[in-house]
Amino acid sequence: MFQRVLQLFKGTVFQGLEIFEVDGTLHYTLLTLKREKGELTLLDASQFSSLDSLARKVNKKNVLVITFNTAKVLNKPVPETSAKIPEQWVEQAFPNLDLEQFYFQVMDKPKLRVVSIAKRSVIEEVLAQLRNARITPAGVSLGISGLSPALPFLEVPVSGSNFSICQGDHSDWKVSLGASPTSEHIDIQGLRIPSGHLLSFSQLLGHVQNLLPPSNLTHINSGLKDQFLNRKFYQQGLQWGLGLLLTLLLVNFLVFSHYRSKTMASEGPIDPEQQEALLVRMQERVGTKEKKLRALLGSSNTRTTQYVDQIGAGLPESILLEHLTYQPLTRPIQADKPISTGSDQLIISGQTNDKEAFAQWTAQLESMEWVRDLEIEHYEYTSKTVDNFSLKLYCDGIGQAK
Repeated sequence: MFQRVLQLFKGTVFQGLEIFEVDGTLHYTLLTLKREKGELTLLDASQFSSLDSLARKVNKKNVLVITFNTAKVLNKPVPETSAKIPEQWVEQAFPNLDLEQFYFQVMDKPKLRVVSIAKRSVIEEVLAQLRNARITPAGVSLGISGLSPALPFLEVPVSGSNFSICQGDHSDWKVSLGASPTSEHIDIQGLRIPSGHLLSFSQLLGHVQNLLPPSNLTHINSGLKDQFLNRKFYQQGLQWGLGLLLTLLLVNFLVFSHYRSKTMASEGPIDPEQQEALLVRMQERVGTKEKKLRALLGSSNTRTTQYVDQIGAGLPESILLEHLTYQPLTRPIQADKPISTGSDQLIISGQTNDKEAFAQWTAQLESMEWVRDLEIEHYEYTSKTVDNFSLKLYCDGIGQAK
């Protein structure tokens, strides 16, 4: 998964730049290849004589790898010996070389072995010039040692930008440096490229296949690669983020427009008959609520006061009243439901410490002319001296006979 994401950011178009020198004059060749279905195809091959003209051609969105092959890069073939590590090849070609001051790259192939070196300060100076021209590479290579990835596909004689390779003694190949560029084309498994772009092609091939010649350029190449990927990630992430944001805004606008159209359609003009019917229903609802409110509060204060006076007049000292509720609610008040009360009912609750006096008092209440019925809802013995009680009285109108 990570490799796929990494490949996505690298892209499918690759650029190879060779900076080489002929007779003291710098030249720049730019090769652009595209990878499609596992194959490389040629998009463009150009040559420039100035850095400014090159900068206008380089596509900063695509990978760019550079080969330094000027007079300040030394290339030295080494004879065939037993296998060695890269540092031993360097020591054989350039004895006592201070690797803290030089970059090196080694091509170690059966038919050709070359060591290329350049001062670190020279490479860093050229990279600074490229950055000033807004050219940022993703990797660098030194001299003709960069031919290593493409060498197995070549047949001698072959010419490059400022070098040529021919058959040497025995089976080895011989390198000649300082040759002038030619207009020849090289066929590499069906892909025809100008001979002056051979080094750039080889480095692009190594970049795509991740086959890099042995060198001490690992640190600088890792830094350049990370800079390119970070810049590409920022650019791609910004584009994707803006695209996603615009898509969400568009979807939100379409959904809003759809529901707004439906709402406007449902809120069309109402004809007079509908308005009148709606007004009548509203008046009926208001009238119903007013009637229920009057039913709840409509009992005359005089009638309620007479009930309370008569109950209090005959109340024994042994009985303590706590609550007296006239027309109690039969169920809790709920939204959108009618209020229900116990019509002509009276709830009396309290405490007593004399059971006999309590019995006489309830009999007295039951004999009152306005009491239709009396019901002991509960009687609870809470202690040895005090009992709790609750009575429900069903009332008639004052003065009415039973």
